[in-house]
Amino acid sequence: MNFPLPVADLGIDYGQFGNVFMFGNGKGGVGKTTLSANAAAKTARQGLPTLAIDMNGQGNMHRDLGYGEQDQGKAFAESMSQGSPLIPLTGVRENLDVVAGGPEVRKINGIVTEIARTEGFMAAYMRLAVCLAPLLPRYKAVFLDTPPENPDLLRLCLLAARYAVVPVKYDAASLDDGLKDFGQAFKMAVQVNRQLRILGVAHCFSPRGSTRIHREIESRSRKVLGKHAYVFPQAVGHSSTMAGLIRDRGRTAYELNEERVGGARTIPEAAEHLSNDYEILVKQIFQRAAELRQAA
Repeated sequence: MNFPLPVADLGIDYGQFGNVFMFGNGKGGVGKTTLSANAAAKTARQGLPTLAIDMNGQGNMHRDLGYGEQDQGKAFAESMSQGSPLIPLTGVRENLDVVAGGPEVRKINGIVTEIARTEGFMAAYMRLAVCLAPLLPRYKAVFLDTPPENPDLLRLCLLAARYAVVPVKYDAASLDDGLKDFGQAFKMAVQVNRQLRILGVAHCFSPRGSTRIHREIESRSRKVLGKHAYVFPQAVGHSSTMAGLIRDRGRTAYELNEERVGGARTIPEAAEHLSNDYEILVKQIFQRAAELRQAA
């Protein structure tokens, strides 16, 4: 793909994007949305102004965080069409705002195509960065939840992020096909967004204590992304009961565990394990980002 215009011509200063994290994999069902929601809620609980952006046409982040379907992504699509600042839904949690997704977000593919036709590929694929940039002074952390099997929207996110986390689960679709799709998009995006870095691969949805599976994920991730690909030590376990509760109640694993500790008998012990998994993984994500900053 040819990017004929310098980034500066679009008013983008990548030095301002240092706290933008994205979660991406070419395949769905690997934990991107749940990890995005838990990371955003956890960061907000620490007192940091946080923004979560739902790029998914299904808009499932509203289920994880319990803020309802809102406008189903209409405001998001309109901002992208006009090139105007994104409009967040405020107060989803204390210190947490959200740019809501949903079916209307699917229009962004057509918007990108039209911008590419009239203004060129650079203007098209930098549109999310352009719409996000005015909001960055307000937030200490921004988390992008990317859609599966949508190369155009994946490129938009890669060109608006500083760090990429790649969630995977133990199956060929996410480990081989999904990682390959992500790797190809990354190689293209980093030609323009030269600060972009892959923080690491996040292992999700395996039985607790599955060290053999974790080692296999490390091996296969490095085969696809390169021998130096980093895999976060902390894996996130799976509980079907908890997965249902999270989306039925619009509460994160940490919040459900708080209710359990407070005496809610309908919440299983798995809430504690899952809450700990996410808490440790989010810490490792920020630690890894700090290490890369120091090494730069």
